[in-house]
Amino acid sequence: MLLLEEIRKGKAGVWEHLIEAYEGRLLNFATARLPQRADAEDIVQDTFVSFIKGLSNFRGEASLETYLFIILRNKIFDRYRSRRSKSVCLIQDVYSDGQGDDGINVFERMSAPEPTASWYISQVEEQQLSRKALTESLRELLKVFKTSRKFRDLKMIELLFYCKIPNKYVANLFKLKEITVRVFKHRCLKRIRGNITKLDALTNIASSNFEHFLTEIWESHRLSCPKRSTLGAFLLETLEPRWFDYVDFHLTTLGCHFCRANLKDLKRHKTTDEQRLFRKRIMESTVGFLSSS
Repeated sequence: MLLLEEIRKGKAGVWEHLIEAYEGRLLNFATARLPQRADAEDIVQDTFVSFIKGLSNFRGEASLETYLFIILRNKIFDRYRSRRSKSVCLIQDVYSDGQGDDGINVFERMSAPEPTASWYISQVEEQQLSRKALTESLRELLKVFKTSRKFRDLKMIELLFYCKIPNKYVANLFKLKEITVRVFKHRCLKRIRGNITKLDALTNIASSNFEHFLTEIWESHRLSCPKRSTLGAFLLETLEPRWFDYVDFHLTTLGCHFCRANLKDLKRHKTTDEQRLFRKRIMESTVGFLSSS
C-alpha cells in the first residue's frame, strides 16, 4: 500500500492524513465502550502509537481499518480486564452480557494461562493454515448469500455465528420453528467444513472448538460488515430496498459497534476545533516513531 510506504519513509503529512481518516470512527467506537471521553481519547491515541511502532507487523491480511479496530478492541479489553470488569463484550454484549454459549465469561477465558512456548511453536503454522482456510470458507458462504440476495439467511448466520445467539432466540426473531433454525445452522456448518476440505485445510479445525474459532475469525475480519461506501449510501438512502433493510438490521438489531462508529463518523461533515486538537495530540505522540518505523 503506497500510503503505508510513504509513512514508513517518515512523511509526517501522510501520517497526519491517515490519522484524520480513521480517528473519528475509532473514537466513536471507544466512546461507546468507555464511560469517560478522556479514557476513550487515551486509548485511541495509544492505538495509533501501537500501530506506528509496530508498522512492520502489518502485512495487509486484513484491511487497514480492520487492523486499527483490532488494536483498539484489544486495548479496550485490556482496560476492562485490568479493572476486572464484565461490562464490555463488543458485538455480543447486546445479547449475552459477556457470556458465551458455554456460560463462561469471555474475560475469564482471556485471563487463562498462556500456552507454553514449545506448544506455541509447534502449533503456530497449523493455526495459521486453519485460520486462513476458515476465513476463505466464510467469505465464500457470505458471498453466496449476498449475490443471491438471501438476506434473511445472511441475518440468521450473523446472529448464529457472529453473535452466537441461541437457536430459539433466532427462531423467535424471524418467526420460525426452532428446528428450522437448527437445520439451517447445521447446513451452514456442513458447507463451511466442505469448503475447508476443498482448501486442503488441516483436520483439527473441525474440533469441538470449531464454532468458537469461527466466531473469533468472523469478528477479527468483520466479514459481514458493510463497506464504508455502502454505509454512506445507507445514510443517503440510495441503497436498493433489500440492501437498505439488511444494513439497517446490521446496525440496529445486531448492533454492530464497528459499523455504528463508522456511520457516526460519516455523519460528521465538519472538523471541529476539538477534533483538530485531538489530532494534534495524536501527531505529537506518534510523529517521533516515523523515522524509526
